[in-house]
Amino acid sequence: MNPSEGSSPEERVTARGRSRPRNVPQPAVQLGPVDPYAPPPMEIEPAGNAAGGPGFDQLISEYRADSSNGNGSSNGSGNGSEGGREGSSSPEEQAFARGRGRGGRSRDEPRVARQHESRFGRGLEELRTRAEGWNKMGKSGTVQRFFVNYFQLQMKKTIEFRLYLVNFDPEIDHIPKRKALLRMREADIGPYLFEGTQLFTTRIIPIENLRFEASFPDKPDDVWTVNIDFIRQCDRREPVVTQLYNVLLKKAQETLALTLLGRFYFDSEQKIDIRQHRLQLWPGFVTSIRQMERDVYLNVDPTFKVCRTETVFDLMKEMRQTSRNFKGDIEAAVIGTVVMTTYNKKTYKITGINWDIRPTGSFTVSRGGVESQVTFVEYFEKKGIRLNASQPMLVSAPTKRDIRRGDVGDKILPPEICYQTGLNDEMRSNFRLMKDLAGHLHMQPQQRIQQTVQFVRRMIESEEVTSELLAWGMRIQGVPCEVPGRLLDQESIRFKSGQAIAGEAADWTMAFRTNQMLLAKPMQRWAIVYPNRDSDGIDNLLRTMDRVGRPLGFPVGNPIQVRITTTNEHAYTEEIERLVEGNQGRLDLIMIILPNPNLSVYAAVKKACSLNYGIPSQCFLSKNVTSKGLMSISTKLVIQMNAKLGGQPWGLANPLKGLMVIGFDVHHGGGRSYGAMTATTSQNMASYFSTVLTLSPGLEMAGEIGLALRKCLQAYRARNDGEFPARIMFYRDGVGEGQLRYVVETELVALQSAITDYYGDQDAPKFSMVIVTKRINTRMFLAVGKDNRVANPPPGSIIDDIITCPEKYDFYLVPQTARQGTVSPVGFNIIHDTSGLDADKMQRFSFKLCHGYFNWSGTVAVPAPCQYAHKLAFLTGTALLNEAREPLLNNLHYL
Repeated sequence: MNPSEGSSPEERVTARGRSRPRNVPQPAVQLGPVDPYAPPPMEIEPAGNAAGGPGFDQLISEYRADSSNGNGSSNGSGNGSEGGREGSSSPEEQAFARGRGRGGRSRDEPRVARQHESRFGRGLEELRTRAEGWNKMGKSGTVQRFFVNYFQLQMKKTIEFRLYLVNFDPEIDHIPKRKALLRMREADIGPYLFEGTQLFTTRIIPIENLRFEASFPDKPDDVWTVNIDFIRQCDRREPVVTQLYNVLLKKAQETLALTLLGRFYFDSEQKIDIRQHRLQLWPGFVTSIRQMERDVYLNVDPTFKVCRTETVFDLMKEMRQTSRNFKGDIEAAVIGTVVMTTYNKKTYKITGINWDIRPTGSFTVSRGGVESQVTFVEYFEKKGIRLNASQPMLVSAPTKRDIRRGDVGDKILPPEICYQTGLNDEMRSNFRLMKDLAGHLHMQPQQRIQQTVQFVRRMIESEEVTSELLAWGMRIQGVPCEVPGRLLDQESIRFKSGQAIAGEAADWTMAFRTNQMLLAKPMQRWAIVYPNRDSDGIDNLLRTMDRVGRPLGFPVGNPIQVRITTTNEHAYTEEIERLVEGNQGRLDLIMIILPNPNLSVYAAVKKACSLNYGIPSQCFLSKNVTSKGLMSISTKLVIQMNAKLGGQPWGLANPLKGLMVIGFDVHHGGGRSYGAMTATTSQNMASYFSTVLTLSPGLEMAGEIGLALRKCLQAYRARNDGEFPARIMFYRDGVGEGQLRYVVETELVALQSAITDYYGDQDAPKFSMVIVTKRINTRMFLAVGKDNRVANPPPGSIIDDIITCPEKYDFYLVPQTARQGTVSPVGFNIIHDTSGLDADKMQRFSFKLCHGYFNWSGTVAVPAPCQYAHKLAFLTGTALLNEAREPLLNNLHYL
């Protein structure tokens, strides 16, 4: 057992002191082509030159802005929590849905064995999915000016990056020890970056310093031989150099005295107290550096860490007074959460509670090669912390990174020094709390970009940060990048007797006042099951539904009414069974009124209807029966019910004949994953077939995804007189950057193989596969007026150059309007394309698909097939746990 902080002499050697800068009020940000934060050449001059490197003023004189747009301006988005409306807006979803060239070798440097080189390229090579010479820029729409949260890095043209491999004999698994040994010869090696194995430098290491012996002062007889082997000179566009940039960025944030919590850095000095909820908000920034189309850019986006102001021990004492099952309840409340320790501001994921250990228990420490026993009480007393001896201890298992670093033991933490971070489900359902948080989290565009610029300015104004970056031949421009983009034309929405333009806000709710749904499937025989306490409001609910439904072509008529006195799972499922048997299964739909959003009751109802009987169901909360907004709620309700029955609330113009569009997403949870695939089967992309994949842990998905595609093809042919799709567009949601290679090398190959097998001698379809990514840190700001004020871009805003990736066929799209905060764009990456369509058509078609989700009369964040797949995968993973009966697969039964 080890405490949460290393205590060996070697670990102490690695700690570096740094000063905390004073907090200086920042002026308002001005955006534009002039960089007001670039220091003049002699403004910050260090006491001396870096060892073996050029002087500060010499470096400054060699910088070149190399602006890409030719007008002197620097060209350079973010969680999706603030990006406007989600698609979850129907009555049922509101109640139950929860919820990114190789240089030559210097003749003065020794050769090394070739086997070293391959290990450095592995896992770092960028996956190229863009055809050589392919023009990925569109041209339609209105030209717009955008600012983005990217800042160009000006690079010294003559800088050279050299990569070395460092080996230790005997081998050392503990990375801090490796760093400490290497640092003993820092003066001889010169400035370098070392992360455990790879060493980067901008100079040639003299041959006499490539091999040396070293030992620690407290153990002089333990001698290690350190071998430094030159690997190669790296081109600045290589991924390995991007890795170097980000190590420098990490050091810069540590220099600013920011605290690393999880993956990002936060400013504890600027924390915001929300005392009424016993919470704190720590402001921080998500940062990264990478090579974009032509230049290297720093991406910066504000974020927050939510921290509790009560310790886990406080929570334990409170729950002991109120809970009947204290141990079970506290384990449920703590295990799986992330805590932050009070004394060193580190975070740990809690994996268990050891009820048998107390702070009076002891563990082994090693100092100067001598092992001894010390109690937790004694250990923390030396840090000025007095522990309550009665508390059990929290357990945090080693992470994969810990294991790679040689740290394989559990961390044992006293609850008294641990604050929980994040929000639990109870907090998320607290309207008052979430509203109070929203005032801080949902920043308006002007505020967001101002905070971003001020953070970059803080780095630029730090002499230590600037000097470190200059030593590596780089400097950050202090203004956000201005990028040209476009606003696509508004989409036309088709109804039964006409059409309507989606409008600037991409919201056609008002169009239902004068238009019938494109295809209505009125219910001939249906039933409603409701609790006895809602009896007084049911007649009014049905009248209102009929009142709004008739003009839409969907009269609801008089359903079979069933009143129940108890509202447990058994009561509902028993009445459903009685209804189905009493009507010989001839029911178009069963509507269920639920007293609250209890997942177990909801799941029981859905299983009974979808799995046992194959009948569409519509759940509705009791509180909405008497809602003042019943008219609006009822309109959404009948539209949703029509879609579940196979109706088409609206349609979209589709110029591509024989097209099938597919969406795919995966839900993970409960030790099992479920994939959902939804496919259009009509020319207007308003009819769907859906299927579910059950993915057990360790099961290869290739075969399952191929089988699901085959089912979609069969459904399309059944609806289209046996015709094969001439085109297939496959939109894949939920893919992180680290999963892209797997998708390309496994899922894409499986899909292509399934198509080849199914089509046989038929002409192969034109096939495109597009990765859709919502969780990205790119932010787009519409430039307004000559004074460069910013606002949220409207739906249909596109950026396809400058901040896109050179190896990808990609673009950013703002699909929907932001009702609060800053809008979040969505990333599209076309990883395979034989469609014959140019980039402009792919962009426009992707935006068109965002208009087709029937639970919301407006655009959603992703193409509708992806949103349907997400909804089905989530419902299956949380409630159904299996695929619905076959009659439902051709309807959107899961809305």
